[in-house]
Amino acid sequence: MTKDTVTVTDEIGFHARTASLFAKKAGGFNSDVQVSFNGKTVNGKSMLAIMTLGVKSNALVEISADGTDESIALKALIELVKNNFNS
Repeated sequence: MTKDTVTVTDEIGFHARTASLFAKKAGGFNSDVQVSFNGKTVNGKSMLAIMTLGVKSNALVEISADGTDESIALKALIELVKNNFNS
C-alpha cells in the first residue's frame, strides 16, 4: 500500500464535478483507492462516497492505493488534485 497527502485547492473543495473527475480517474486503475479526511475513509472510486467527506477548499486529504498499479495510481491521483482537477 502506498499513500500520500495533498491539499485540495479547488475553490469549492470536493464537490460533484471534482469528486466525479477523481472517481473516474481512480476507476481506471486496478488498485483499491481510498480517500481519508477528518478521520473518515471512503472508497476513492465512488463519487458519492467522496462527496460525503465534506472536503472544503485548502483541506488536506490522504489518498492511498493498494494493488498491482498502486504507485502509478497514487501518482496520477495526487497530480490530478494538485492540478486543480485539470487533466
